[in-house]
Amino acid sequence: MDIFLAWLVLASVQLAATLSPGPAFAVSVRNALAYDRRAGLFTAIGLGAGVGAHVIFVLCGIAVVISQSVLLFNVIKYVGAAYLIFIGFKAILARKKDAQEQKTTNAALDTAPSRKTISDTKAIQIGVLTNLLNPKAVIFFTAVYTQCINPETGWEILALYGVTSVIIEAGWFSCLAIILTNRSVKAKFMGFAHWIERVCGGLLMALGVRLALSKIH
Repeated sequence: MDIFLAWLVLASVQLAATLSPGPAFAVSVRNALAYDRRAGLFTAIGLGAGVGAHVIFVLCGIAVVISQSVLLFNVIKYVGAAYLIFIGFKAILARKKDAQEQKTTNAALDTAPSRKTISDTKAIQIGVLTNLLNPKAVIFFTAVYTQCINPETGWEILALYGVTSVIIEAGWFSCLAIILTNRSVKAKFMGFAHWIERVCGGLLMALGVRLALSKIH
């Protein structure tokens, strides 16, 4: 396959997968609305790093081993499921801001971080673990990359493919964080943001349960 065509196919599939609702989307929306733009952006960086780790696994041949091992797959599956259920449960417990908090937040959407926030390290950690502990991602990247590479593919091309996947993941969720934390957009959401957070939490828990019950086909 022509290098440019292979890159285009990989980029297109990666973009489609990134835009599809899933754990990464739910976590990105939840952190942007529950905390602030900075938390959303660092979560996006973490999500990109998680994708980068999966790409490295594929390029090193580890993903092939994991995807064909029921034991290893199940270990990652259950750890990932437990993590999703845990952060989903925390999101479901989100409370509605009182009148004073609402007034303060609306007055400082663009000039100061939310009173309720998390550290940059924590946001990155959440993003990394969300993607890294998703065993379906192992199979996804194995399937995609094996269609675009061969034993003769140079490392510079492999690096290009990997960087493309990371940029698409981090770029999309960074844009999503910026949009959701825009003053006019976020101001409309603040009145029922806690419900959105709870819905995202429920989605995360559902994805966690579905992940735990999934089987290798």
